[in-house]
Amino acid sequence: MKKLFAIVSLLFLFSCTNNDDDSVQEQKCYMTKFNKVNISLTGQQLYTSEYVYDGNKIIKKLDYSLVDNSAPGQFPPTYAPQLKSTINIEYNSLGQPIKIIEPIDYYNNQYIEYISYDNQGKLSEKNRVLSNYNDGSSYTKNFKYTYSDDKIVLIAEKSTNSWGDVYDENTKTLTYDADGNLRVIEQINASTPTAKTVTKYDNYDSYKNPYANVNVPFEDIFFLRLSKNNHRKYLKTVVYTNNSPTNPTAPYESYEISGYEYNENGYPRFAEYKCN
Repeated sequence: MKKLFAIVSLLFLFSCTNNDDDSVQEQKCYMTKFNKVNISLTGQQLYTSEYVYDGNKIIKKLDYSLVDNSAPGQFPPTYAPQLKSTINIEYNSLGQPIKIIEPIDYYNNQYIEYISYDNQGKLSEKNRVLSNYNDGSSYTKNFKYTYSDDKIVLIAEKSTNSWGDVYDENTKTLTYDADGNLRVIEQINASTPTAKTVTKYDNYDSYKNPYANVNVPFEDIFFLRLSKNNHRKYLKTVVYTNNSPTNPTAPYESYEISGYEYNENGYPRFAEYKCN
């Protein structure tokens, strides 16, 4: 009986050890520095954006310019990041980001985004407001989100000015693959219903997408947050309803990435991270 108890104890200990190893392997990482610039003349690799955290919540986004900080007559020159702007994020009592505050620019304009959630805690609406403090005018871009199986499948966008005039309106339809990665965005504008803008993300890897861990719906990375893995091919095209399939419109945005290097936690090395 004592031998049996010893065997069970060893099995339990082995199981716990394995679970600990799994938790290390599944460590979650959060981007801290990103948007890397490679300066071929100096060989420097410098990041031009940074997230500042309180725990795992982003409270600031810092953007930098690269400035020449060389000594007089020095060659090759050296560069260093210089703070260009600070974006602040505010949260509600549930820990959800509800306001993204950009700095006032040179022309006395300021963007502020107001974020709302449904009773299940899912992002439901966002208003991106541009205010001009010289003349008191404002412009609002409203986003409303529709879900299916907990994924955003439709975004309705409407832009209005401070007098209530609608000057732009469109819908975006999103489709995903079986792995939960965003594959296609089809955008149709109310003013040009005979044309649609088609954005495609392809050639996904099987590694972790760090943008999926960004808890703030920043507009510049909004669609990157929706995928589990990292795309390596991107294509944006305007398609007209009378276009022949054999004569497609040439893409006006595209790129392809041959591959990434990954860190020990399975995240691509195009950023720096803090890991839990």
